[in-house]
Amino acid sequence: MIQVQNVQQQPSQDVREQLYSQLEDYMGLSSTKKKMDSSEKSGGTTLKRKSSEQSSSSSNSKALSKNTLAIKVNGKTIKGSAQNIVGRVVEAEMGASFREEALKAQAVAAYTYIRYNNQKGTIPSLPAKSSVSAKVEDAVEQVIGEALYYQGEYINATYCASNAGNSVDSENVWGGYLPYLRSVESPGDTTLKAYGAVKRFSEEEIAQYIEENLDVDPYDYSDPDEWFEDEEYINGRYVDSIRVCGRRLSGREVREELMEFALPSVAFEVEYDDGEFIFTTYGYGHGVGMSQNGANALATYLGYDYKEILTYYYQGTEVK
Repeated sequence: MIQVQNVQQQPSQDVREQLYSQLEDYMGLSSTKKKMDSSEKSGGTTLKRKSSEQSSSSSNSKALSKNTLAIKVNGKTIKGSAQNIVGRVVEAEMGASFREEALKAQAVAAYTYIRYNNQKGTIPSLPAKSSVSAKVEDAVEQVIGEALYYQGEYINATYCASNAGNSVDSENVWGGYLPYLRSVESPGDTTLKAYGAVKRFSEEEIAQYIEENLDVDPYDYSDPDEWFEDEEYINGRYVDSIRVCGRRLSGREVREELMEFALPSVAFEVEYDDGEFIFTTYGYGHGVGMSQNGANALATYLGYDYKEILTYYYQGTEVK
């Protein structure tokens, strides 16, 4: 996961007050929501299929021992002790600039995510550093072996660099309902540069994306200011669906398949102005589960420990 921006600097008084008040307001609220009706989801498209951020590879190897984990790094399978693998992942995902409690939360989430996949016979693809700083090594050592559980089972502990002011329900990205991956607010993310970031594309660039990945000549459809229209949003700023040259696509399809990950998030707004498409994006990553920078904000400004961070982002779970 790419680190967007560390939030260890003191925010403005207004930002800090907003962070406190929002957390106090929503910590008592239940985030459990009913499973979405599958009939409301968008239909199939002719987009080319590409690998997703949550992809993992099947493994025919023998079951790994409790103290051994396996991940793929740049397509190569790496096996090792849980402490070694998790340490390398946490170093890559956060690094020593993050608060200790955020590092510990990341260690537990990474361990759980890898264990969840390994016990299913799959090997997840993750970034990993070759060496680990003393701060990260110490944080990992304090919590190694602890995991997140829901009703006694490992959870699919997904995470990303930052959310769009709140996380997104799992079914709105991957189509599968998970009771512990519910949308919760993450106000620390609104202080980051990734919140409200602007990316500009020329008309020719967007036309090429549409023609190559949607198999449509956009100029035959309409004028450029009508290529993107009729956005529908879910969980705040996340795009549930949008019409692209008359074809309704999910926000994930736009980001991953149409735009080939040129957009940092599924939370975006788009406008056309004088030969240019302007995308305003919020957050970095898929938006499901823990925000790494949001976790750092909770540790920095509210003094949350790693268990409080984890059970906030993964509702209804326990750490043990």
